[in-house]
Amino acid sequence: MRKVSLIAAAVAASFAAGSALAEDKVEQGWQVNGYGHLLYNVGQSLDLDESYTHRRDYRAAGASFSGNPNQVEFTVTRGDNYDNGAWSKYVVKTEYGNNEGSGRGFYTSSSGSEGFGESGQLEFKEAYVELGDLPYFAEGTSIWAGKRYLNRQAGIITKEYWKQSSGVGGGIQYENMGVALVSVDPGDSFESKKDKTDDNDSSTTLTSLDLYYSGFEALDGRFDFDIKFMSRENVDEDQTAEDGLGLGITYSRDYYGFDGWTTTALTYGKGIASTKGLNFGQWVDGWGKDDESLFFTSYGVANVSDNLQLGTEVVYWKLYNDKTESVWGSKDGVQRFFFGATPSYKVNENLRFETILTYAVESLGEDGTWGREDADTSFFTATFAPVFTANADYWGRPQIKPFVTYMSSSEDTYNWSKDAEGDETRVGIEAEIWF
Repeated sequence: MRKVSLIAAAVAASFAAGSALAEDKVEQGWQVNGYGHLLYNVGQSLDLDESYTHRRDYRAAGASFSGNPNQVEFTVTRGDNYDNGAWSKYVVKTEYGNNEGSGRGFYTSSSGSEGFGESGQLEFKEAYVELGDLPYFAEGTSIWAGKRYLNRQAGIITKEYWKQSSGVGGGIQYENMGVALVSVDPGDSFESKKDKTDDNDSSTTLTSLDLYYSGFEALDGRFDFDIKFMSRENVDEDQTAEDGLGLGITYSRDYYGFDGWTTTALTYGKGIASTKGLNFGQWVDGWGKDDESLFFTSYGVANVSDNLQLGTEVVYWKLYNDKTESVWGSKDGVQRFFFGATPSYKVNENLRFETILTYAVESLGEDGTWGREDADTSFFTATFAPVFTANADYWGRPQIKPFVTYMSSSEDTYNWSKDAEGDETRVGIEAEIWF
């Protein structure tokens, strides 16, 4: 009797070992991930063009410039592994509060009855299905269809996305290379999605054909390559570009030879792709057919010591047009330079001190002072914050961060907000969590 039990136990153990060796290709079942960003600039609810616009245009960065007092995201994923080796994923991302209200970051009360829900309230940002390793495909092949953010990457201080394809479409990927077709209608309202010519009321849909390859190892790092062919339907060629080309190369490695990591990218864009070359979505609108852009960024985090980490980011963006007046109101367009540094000192596991220092220069072309005294304007901000956290690493979350921000510019009359002229100081508190 005991001998039979021992044999049965051995057989059961062998099956268990076999199951352990059969590794799931996706996490089985339901998973919920989330992100929350909550911001309070003490005493005032700032217009988005008094906060987020400064970040978007690479004039400043930090908590005070995130724009939205409430941004909540939840991503629900269903993963399944099948006996024949195939797998599937269903992903849904919903977001509340991005661009909350009509261009203004309102502080809504708990009752939620203010009625500031005209735009940017509850939205579905992603909803797509992906299937992989189907028996008639080569191992490592997957296909997807639906609405998604494809290949997103953003700076760590500006938090601005410089690479993505945001829209509805489909694609196929084999190992580290893939092709995708994504479309989107531009503009923030239904009317702006229409061509304004009298004889054509058709949708001016934008489409991007993405070709990408990632993970090429060389020079002690990894290279990613991207090409995007963009087009637009039903537009007046004299008013705006009807196509575009985006090219980009990304290099990832340690922190310039030291302990840590960096991502460095160089992109080129023409026509529709003049928005940083690789940044495709509903905002890709209104570019001239002769507009060209060059975008460079490099950012990362250095582990200086056991307690000190340093995050840095540098950005250069140049829009150039030598044939016609650009959308920026000057023949030579605009160029922007941004540098940010974030020293973070860990006091203990639940407390760190963070400083965010940014310097930026905005240079306008011919006849492009935008009402300022000089064509070149520099901007400086300094933010100091004690960070109360569950994990005092640079990326540790959740955290609550009271802060004070000082901002100034070379233009003495420059308005950081409607209530202040010249230098300005803001005080606030920011909370952030992801899981």
